[in-house]
Amino acid sequence: MDFLLKPYGRENLSLEEECFNKRLSRSRKTVECAFGILVSKWGILDKPIKADTELVDRIVKCVCILHNAIIDKDGMDHNYTETEQTRSDSSVMWNRCGRPSNDAKTTRDIFTAYFSQQPLEYRES
Repeated sequence: MDFLLKPYGRENLSLEEECFNKRLSRSRKTVECAFGILVSKWGILDKPIKADTELVDRIVKCVCILHNAIIDKDGMDHNYTETEQTRSDSSVMWNRCGRPSNDAKTTRDIFTAYFSQQPLEYRES
């Protein structure tokens, strides 16, 4: 899974690697929150979809388009409750992926170099 960015190990991190891990964690939380909102509104996403990858990709894209169209028309409903999907279950995914390939490591290093040149807009919560 070369497209999946993994954090650096927790020991002996350089400042740049720590910055990368914080930004990766922040983006993961944002995606989990957004997907949690979609899951709470669109039941098809609440369980595994038994279809090929291409069809699942189309379904998720359609749900996003419909969701955004409804928000544009009716406004955002801020009364969503936290769903189980927003919990940090990504550690399960990390474990399934095994060791990253050389391409994945190169991609991570490119992002690390980029982030180290950008101001860090990170607030402890």
